[in-house]
Amino acid sequence: MWQLLLIVYFILSTINYLLRRVLAKKLGDHNRLINAIFFMVFLLPEAVILGFYFPHNLNVGVLNVMLLLGGSIIWPLLGLASFQANKHVDVGIFAVINNVSPIFTLAIALPFLHEKVSTLQVLGIGLLILSGVLAASSQMHKRNRTSTEGILLCLLSAFILGVATAFERFMLGRVDFGTYLIYGWGSQIVWAAILAGKELKKMPLLFAKSAEIRKILITWGSTRALASVCFISALKLTGAAIISAATDFLSVAVVIAAYFYLKERDHMIYKLFATAAGFAGLLLIA
Repeated sequence: MWQLLLIVYFILSTINYLLRRVLAKKLGDHNRLINAIFFMVFLLPEAVILGFYFPHNLNVGVLNVMLLLGGSIIWPLLGLASFQANKHVDVGIFAVINNVSPIFTLAIALPFLHEKVSTLQVLGIGLLILSGVLAASSQMHKRNRTSTEGILLCLLSAFILGVATAFERFMLGRVDFGTYLIYGWGSQIVWAAILAGKELKKMPLLFAKSAEIRKILITWGSTRALASVCFISALKLTGAAIISAATDFLSVAVVIAAYFYLKERDHMIYKLFATAAGFAGLLLIA
């Protein structure tokens, strides 16, 4: 059963990556609002439904509650950085560079979460760095400002994802998932609304902008939300190591799908070599 869930996760996540690139190109000035739309329109009902599925204990102490309320801003910030990066670079390049996020996770996990790194994992880190360099070099060979900005935003996104993953590991070691769902996801929704600020009043106008935009927004938000359900369900049915290694294939799927759907066919040699190096590196780390 978990294998089927994982396949559905691949399909939904790949679609989501592609549509985020489309939204970033079409609605690049509405980053904060689109970020809030996902958390408020799609994540909120998902959190309510999953809240009935996962048991939770809300009495976890003041410190844990404060950590969850404050630290959860990292996920809305990740959404903002990722969207901004997708305005400047191909989705395939973004997916490959995003793969270096485990390096930042390990940089935090080693000293603070007392995790250890094996020789194979060190080799995997080296391959991840190589993949990031290859992907970045494909965009920066013309040395123009837009490409440089896009690569820096991709690296920022990867860094935030690495920090967010480490934070989530840390908190799930202190509270159960049901509790994290209530306090953590709930805080993410609130933070996304705060970051959007006065733009929230434009939400109905954005959905009414055109039938095409409305369809893209609904499909993008739905696939992202459903992908998380598939991932969580698969994680519940099998081991974390298996799921982590399997999901590393996502960047490969995104590069291939972008080639056909978005016609992003520039620098394919760089992308393929970078994807292969990143995929191998992630497998070694997992």
